[in-house]
Parts: sequence; C-alpha cells; structure tokens
Amino acid sequence: MSEDKTLSLRSRLLLVIIIPLLVIMSIGTVALYFDSQKKSQEIFDNLLHTISQVILRDAVLRDGDLLTEQLLETLTDSLNDQIFYQVRDETNTLFVGYSNPPELPNQAEIKPYQPIYYDSIYRDQDVRVIFSREFISSKDIPGWVNIYVWQTRLGQRQLLLELASDAFVTMLIMVLSTGLCVWFGVQFGLKPLLELQRAIRKRSADDIREIKRTVPTEVSSLLESMNSLFSQLRKAFTEKDDFIANAAHQLRNPIAGIQSQAEAAERSKTLSSMKSRVKDVAEAAKKTSRLTQQLLSMEHISQRSIKSEFKQLNLVKLTQEVLTKFALRADKQNVYLSLDCKDNQLVIQGSETFLSEAIDNLIDNALLYGCPKGGLVQVSLKQKNGNAELTIRDDGNGIKPALLPNIFDRFFHDTETNSHGSGLGLSIAKTIIELHEGELTLTSNKKGTSLIILLPITKKAS
Repeated sequence: MSEDKTLSLRSRLLLVIIIPLLVIMSIGTVALYFDSQKKSQEIFDNLLHTISQVILRDAVLRDGDLLTEQLLETLTDSLNDQIFYQVRDETNTLFVGYSNPPELPNQAEIKPYQPIYYDSIYRDQDVRVIFSREFISSKDIPGWVNIYVWQTRLGQRQLLLELASDAFVTMLIMVLSTGLCVWFGVQFGLKPLLELQRAIRKRSADDIREIKRTVPTEVSSLLESMNSLFSQLRKAFTEKDDFIANAAHQLRNPIAGIQSQAEAAERSKTLSSMKSRVKDVAEAAKKTSRLTQQLLSMEHISQRSIKSEFKQLNLVKLTQEVLTKFALRADKQNVYLSLDCKDNQLVIQGSETFLSEAIDNLIDNALLYGCPKGGLVQVSLKQKNGNAELTIRDDGNGIKPALLPNIFDRFFHDTETNSHGSGLGLSIAKTIIELHEGELTLTSNKKGTSLIILLPITKKAS
C-alpha cells in the first residue's frame, strides 16, 4: 500500500513564492506588451503627422514636384518603413504623389486640421495611414488640400518586438534573481529546523529528555509542544513502570500463598486436612483472580478507550443488579444492605460494564473495610441539580484522617489492618466515574464513611 507523498517545507515555500512571481511576470509582460504597442503607435502616429507636414511643405515649395529621392531615403532609413504620399487640391485633382491611396473609412468625419489615422492594406502590405485637410496659402494652389501619407508597419512591429523582448528578458532576469535570493533565504530560514531535526535524530529511542535549543519564535511553539509531549511520555512511562512494579508486588504474595497452600494440601495426611488446605487454595485463587481483574481494568481505563462502549443506561436498574450480587455476601457478614430510590429510572450515558465495576468496587470496599464484622450499608439514588446522585454509606469506624489525602491512589490501603485488599478499587472507581464526566467524593468520620457519585442525567426520571 503506497503512502501519499507530501511536499517538503522547502518545496512548499519555494512554490508559494515562485509561482506567484511567475504569474505576476506573465501578467506584467502581457500588460507591458500592450502598453508598448499603444505608446509605439502614438509615437509613430506623431511621426507620421510630422512627415505629412514636411511632405506638404516640400511639395508646395517645389511647385508640385515629387519629393527628392534623398528626402524619401532619409525618411525610409530613419523609420525602417517605406513612405507613400498624395496631395489633392479642392477640385480633387492630383497635385503630387502616388495614385490610389488607401480609402478613408466610411464612418470617418473630415474636419480641417484634424488628422485621421487608420489602418489599411496597400499592395498586399499592412500600412498605417494619416489623412489631413490643410489650407495652403500659395499663389499656385491657394485653398484647401487633402493630403494622404502612409507607411508600411514592418519597422513598427520590429520595434515593438524588440521592446517586448527586452522587457521579457529583464523580467525573467529579475524572477531568476529573486528565485535565487528566495532559495538561499529559505535555506537560511530552515537552518534551525534542520539543526533541530539532526539533534532529534541523534537521540536514541528511549531518550525523551526535554530539548533545550535556541530556535526562532515561529518554531518555539512547536518545540514547546514537543517538550510537553516528551514530559507526558516520561510521566506515562514512569506511571507504567510503577504500575508494573506494584502489580508484580501485589501478585507475588497471593501466588506464593497459593503455592504454599497447594504444597501443604499435598502433604496433608488426612482427608479433612486436605479439604481445609484446598479450601484455602480456592479462597486465595479467588482473591488473586479479583486482583488480576482489577489490574486488567486499571490498564484498560488507563488507555481512555471506554467511551467507545457508551450507550444509554438506566442507573437504577444497573445499581439493583450490582446489589443483588452482594446480597449473599452481605448476609454472611451479617450486614444489612439496602437501596433507597424513589425513581423508576435515571437515564445516563455510559459503559454498562465499567459503571457496574465502579459501583461493585465501592460496595465491595464498604463490606471489606466499613463493615467487616457486620453492620449497615445504605445505598441511596436520587436526582440532584440535573445529576444522578448515588451514595454508598456504611456505619463503620471510618477512615483515619491521615489516610484521606491518598485514599484514591493506586495500591493504597491501610497497612495496619488485616485486610487483604489490593488498594485498586477506589482508584479504578474514581477513574471510571471521571471518564463518564462525573465526580466521586469521599467523606469519613468515626460514625462511618460515605462515597458519593454524581453523574449527568440524559433523560429525566419517570
């Protein structure tokens, strides 16, 4: 399966800068071409008008003779185009010049002393024509005359092409120069990133120390994010190592106990003694199984993956089902286990499996630590300010005040008690409740301990 290739940052910067430059150059060249065409046309029209005045004056002074070859050659050489002319008097009689000049456009409006410029074809060549009506004060041809002067356009086009070529070459040189400047600029600008890349590549896979390097302001936020990520990874790895170490420590004693009990059962000389040892093995195996299940639950919720299991749940029904599982155990411990709930349903959004485990851990905790030798465990469920409030209260001796700040830590329990709890129940329950956007709090005194769960309701009770 082929991966999509992404352009490098260097290539992107160059493309973002060079492509607009090329577009601007193209637009500028086209605009310059048309502007040069317009200005060159104005220049040639002015020259053509001047030539017409020179021809007219020369023709009058020479009494209608043709222009001298020297004058025509001078005009042709200076303009690189062939010149033609014609002068007619008021009676439209040819006074001097060439016959059959290019015809005026039909819409042309003839006014004295106002030249008319137009394009035409003469002898299969494109020509530019000027027509002018002038008044001549001469004894030979006094009055108004019409003068036509036209020239071929090869010189004009050659000039226009040279201007456009020069402009294009100039702009191309500017773009190439700018491109080189941009290239070296990008190389220089990316140098801190390249150095940062080399520094990271030199690190080993397990080196996630903070990167301490001076970088430009634009990259500082990226470096801060990377250092923040490294910090989170260090914390996660530390927690993972601590978890594994604690788990190994917690599992070592039960497994050693199972092994010793099994060996004792094997050495038993009587059937009753062997049964007693096997019972102890079964009890130890049961506790080890619960510890293993709690370890797996802690690992699962630490990955924050339980939200994929969320659905609508009736918290009342869920609580009743959990309490039913503890009825026999509570009876054996001489504990009165009760549920106080006036609502038929309190609908929440959550994971049935993990919410059941959270409530299970809290009730197990109440029976194990609150009322180990009998007592009262009251469970109440009600609505409060848009939340479902689930309270688990026991009438035990309470928790020592010194233990309360760390009561929700993993593997934490009172070492002075004879309880064989893993110290994971409250930690797992709190994490699960928080992943459901809820809250778990604990209060304790000499009259007992209360655990209060708040979970957002998605549907009112009926």
